[in-house]
Amino acid sequence: MKKILSLVLAAMLLLGCVGMAGAEEETITLNVWSFTNELEGMINDYYAEAHPNVKINYVIYPTDGGEYTSKVDAIMASAATSADAPDIFTLEAAFVKKYVNSDWTADLKGALGFTDEELATAIPVMMQIGTSNVNGQLKGLSWQATPGALMYRASLAEKYLGVTTPEEFQAKVADWDLFMETAAEINEKSEGATKMVVGAGDIWNAYQYSREQGWVVDGKLVIDPVLYDYLDLTKVLEEDDLSNKGAAWSEVWFNGMKTDSTLCFLLPTWGLHYTLKPNCGQGTNDTMSDEELKATCEANGGTYGDWRMVAGPVGYSWGGTWIGANAAKVAEADDAKKAAIKDFIKFFTLDEEFLYPYAKASGDFVGNNAVVNKILEEGGTPNPFLGGQDHYAIFAEAANLANGAIMTDYDEKINSLWSDYVTTPYSKGEKDQETCIEDFKAQVSAQFPELVVE
Repeated sequence: MKKILSLVLAAMLLLGCVGMAGAEEETITLNVWSFTNELEGMINDYYAEAHPNVKINYVIYPTDGGEYTSKVDAIMASAATSADAPDIFTLEAAFVKKYVNSDWTADLKGALGFTDEELATAIPVMMQIGTSNVNGQLKGLSWQATPGALMYRASLAEKYLGVTTPEEFQAKVADWDLFMETAAEINEKSEGATKMVVGAGDIWNAYQYSREQGWVVDGKLVIDPVLYDYLDLTKVLEEDDLSNKGAAWSEVWFNGMKTDSTLCFLLPTWGLHYTLKPNCGQGTNDTMSDEELKATCEANGGTYGDWRMVAGPVGYSWGGTWIGANAAKVAEADDAKKAAIKDFIKFFTLDEEFLYPYAKASGDFVGNNAVVNKILEEGGTPNPFLGGQDHYAIFAEAANLANGAIMTDYDEKINSLWSDYVTTPYSKGEKDQETCIEDFKAQVSAQFPELVVE
């Protein structure tokens, strides 16, 4: 009898172990939606091997024509808990506030259990942007920070301004008054051959971070006083012929990166790696390695190695990608699924064992101060494109200066209205400032009737 009981117990234990093993190996599926393949590459290169029991269904909808936000809006409004709905979705700077201010995104602390201790190393501005203006809940975290800096051509600065070091150049652009004085100087010394910037739009993303208040405060349109200073500056750029009168992303803009027509570009982290570098010479592109970019510039003429970086007039941020979770699916998920969702977000935004090797391999400026400081302590990241200058050190200085609290979910559209109805017609002398402001307010009222516009 004892022998039979022993056999029965052994069998039960064996079955229990098999059951536990099966539970441990159970696959959890996460639907991840995004608008680029950037995160997908990171999943394949870093996440997948460390998480063999998590299957990722990665869905891409481009932002062109608003397809991505249209798809997200449609499924979140009508089928947020469906099998096809995202568990996790990425949020771009242009529309991140729309979603973190909504009920569609989960509270990362309350719903997923992120703690202040876990979040302690995240760069503040990126957390500010990922925080709801409505209820103060943290809804999105970013694996990157996108601080901005001023990038300038060293040879042109030396030729026309007598400047030989980044420290000397920073002294000439330390505030907007000095920036404009230098713009006039480079125009005069070069006899108009080299302009300070391509156009007024080049300084907008930096200048707007000088504001103390965002576009909308307590349901009311706010025009921060600093924006009137911006208008004065853009008018001087236009009337005194201090820019190339081109727009961002235009042929003139890209041409300024590979010729002597433009001294400065105010760009964030991604602007250095994915915009300026790939367009530094005739025939260069974003598929080339640094060695190929350099060789192409040497063969065809270009600016590789002639760029330097300084902080510029103001700390600012431009762009970024946040990761948020579908509140409806989190609410109905079991503990294992919730843990997988949290771990996914935590892995990409807070895990130093991922962020450090990723930063070293990609040069991307990550949104984690612990990793940034570790890289700086090791001597930073000497960049041959910048003549050996350490871009990490400069971006690190700017990263903790930017104020993300001024961002609202109205920014994308109101920024466009400000440019179309105020900056452009005023700087070109087509309308007086008062008329421009009246036109702008009328457009805001028409498009956002819920706002108080005085």
